[in-house]
Amino acid sequence: MKKAEIVADQIEQTIVGQRWEPGELFGSEVELIARYGVSRAVFREAVRLLEHHGLAEMRRGLHGGLFIRQPDPAPVAKAMAVYLDFEKVEPRQLEDARLAIELFCAERVAARISEDEVEEIRAYLAVEATLVASGEAPRLYDFHVLMARLTRNPALHLFVQTLTDLTQRQPAFERSRLSLEDIHVAHGKIAEAIIARDGALARHRMMSHLEEVSAAGTRRAPSRPAPRAEGRIEGRTERRAEGRREGRRKAAEPVA
Repeated sequence: MKKAEIVADQIEQTIVGQRWEPGELFGSEVELIARYGVSRAVFREAVRLLEHHGLAEMRRGLHGGLFIRQPDPAPVAKAMAVYLDFEKVEPRQLEDARLAIELFCAERVAARISEDEVEEIRAYLAVEATLVASGEAPRLYDFHVLMARLTRNPALHLFVQTLTDLTQRQPAFERSRLSLEDIHVAHGKIAEAIIARDGALARHRMMSHLEEVSAAGTRRAPSRPAPRAEGRIEGRTERRAEGRREGRRKAAEPVA
């Protein structure tokens, strides 16, 4: 490992381990060069690595120095999406991952949502409604990223942002037969359940929405049966379905 990488790694560990806050001054260039015992060239290369990672930035001038930044998950999510795209992740794999994560997100947010977060959801939906009514195509996946962020779990936020970025890169995304209004209405129903703090209903409505989007984009039927009544979650496992098929096969066999 190069000296600059070692210094950058040490600074990152200190920032994270000591919980430095965005906007705080970590030190001047002169102070940090002396602290880490490296040349100016090595230190500046380390700073470039820190800036690339989005953890700090060097400001010049009389009151300059290395300042802490709030890392942005968007570039990381983009890089992960590009990697998965390169690995040729299949649409069905992507849909399975989104179902596994986003159903949990909806349920978690409903269980712990605050009044400020309720207002944030309502404000988002109001903006989305305006864009839909004007015929502008809003970033409708932002709703899902918002739900993940409101779990207050950075890992879930990053994963959902990655999966939604990758979903939009899929050819099926362009073929969706759902209108913007349909999607906005579905978002509103999910939000209603979350604001009512009904985790089971929020989970169910998120599942229905994701499967409807998937079916509309690929002309496939949803992989799970739709519930017979709102709020009632019904499903069949593969084992039970296989048992029924086996029973029908045996009944059809001639008796010796």
